[in-house]
Amino acid sequence: MIVSRRFAHERAAFRRYRDGDRIVLEGETAYEMFVIRTGAVRITKQVEGRIVVLADLGRGDFFGEMSVLESLPREADVHAVGDTEVLVLGPGALLLRLRQDPAFALEMLNRLSGRVRALNSQLVEALSKSAGARGDP
Repeated sequence: MIVSRRFAHERAAFRRYRDGDRIVLEGETAYEMFVIRTGAVRITKQVEGRIVVLADLGRGDFFGEMSVLESLPREADVHAVGDTEVLVLGPGALLLRLRQDPAFALEMLNRLSGRVRALNSQLVEALSKSAGARGDP
């Protein structure tokens, strides 16, 4: 990840949300990720006119990393479930955190790997169901 020097001074901050508050809006351009300190969040995406729950995350989980790492718009909505406090990390704060705490980097990689593994399982299951519905062997 390349981070410009303009973010070098950036510090992490905490934000609080009440139940149902929107934390992230799908399609918005923002370059910060969140680590859940207390509470929980629900990640949703609108697909063919219906809301699909992508994940429910709790204390210690993180979200929004894709926008920080790839500098692309948000992929989904995120709402607080109950009173929720998050640590907010922009690109500079994330880089500083990764440098100061390699265990944090390893934990992020571990969780990202777990998410990919779970998505692979879901994809295989969906493909199997689709093949079965078509009568494919």
